[in-house]
Amino acid sequence: MYRFGLKSRTWARKTLLSTVLILLLSLLVASCGSSNKASSASAPMAPAPSAAARGEADAVYEAAEEGLGNTSQEYKGLDGSSIDDIQVSRKLIMSGNVSIETLEFDASVEAMDRLVEDYKGFAETRTVLGKSRNSRALRSATYVIRIPAESFETVLKSMSSIGTVLESTSEGTDITDKYYDSETRIKALKVQEQTLLDILAKASKLEDVITLETRLAEIRYEIESIENTLNNYDRLVAYSRIHIYIQEADDMTETKPVEKQLNERISGAFARSVREFRIGLEDFLVWFVESWISLLFLAAIVVAAVLVLKKKRPGKRFSQKLSVEEAPKDIPEDKK
Repeated sequence: MYRFGLKSRTWARKTLLSTVLILLLSLLVASCGSSNKASSASAPMAPAPSAAARGEADAVYEAAEEGLGNTSQEYKGLDGSSIDDIQVSRKLIMSGNVSIETLEFDASVEAMDRLVEDYKGFAETRTVLGKSRNSRALRSATYVIRIPAESFETVLKSMSSIGTVLESTSEGTDITDKYYDSETRIKALKVQEQTLLDILAKASKLEDVITLETRLAEIRYEIESIENTLNNYDRLVAYSRIHIYIQEADDMTETKPVEKQLNERISGAFARSVREFRIGLEDFLVWFVESWISLLFLAAIVVAAVLVLKKKRPGKRFSQKLSVEEAPKDIPEDKK
């Protein structure tokens, strides 16, 4: 009993201590919350902006929007260059390919030559392929022309005056970075060249003079090589290259296929068959005229062979007739 009473007392003490601690913690939390509320209530509030301030802010915002909207006109690079200046300074090598079909080949070739001359260009290569007398192949022409860069697009659009344009493509190669890097390299080399020349003027030893002159020769060779590359770039940029292929066509060629009715297809097939028969007959007559000597010689050989065979056949028939007449006749049995 004594032990049970001791345990109950100990439990009661622990419970009382726990309750006291909980109450103390609650009081501390409540006091902190009230102090925060009081400090926030006592803090002064920021004054609301006036109408004049709001109007000034709106004006600044609108001005900023207008400035952003006109960036293409007011943009300046680090070196003070505008977008237009940057576009002009670009180095582009333009090239194009055009495929043309024409019914009037001679007129198209003349028009092509005249077009190149009118736009102050020149032909790098010009190849015109005709056809032989007995060939049915159509003629063609291949051009590689150089046109001033400012007239490149105009010339491409003018190709429709030569004939029916089947295909037209253009391509630009940007060499701006390579070009200006080469220019920078030349400037650096020239500075190095001038420095070596100054040192060479003060050099007194023969070995130093030989070494400096060798290095100067290498630098000058490199400068000339880069300058030649830049000159080539300038020519390629100034004159654009266009490859042109002109193919002669006949009246059967259809550059724009159109769906046809049955009667049109039948009439077209009949016209094609008549045309093919006529062309085949013409080809046969041309071949016959060219080969008449050979045919005549062959006909003579055939006639001679036939005559020889005819001469041999009567002899055979006569010998067969004699053999039949000389054969003994059968005696009738009643005469025996």
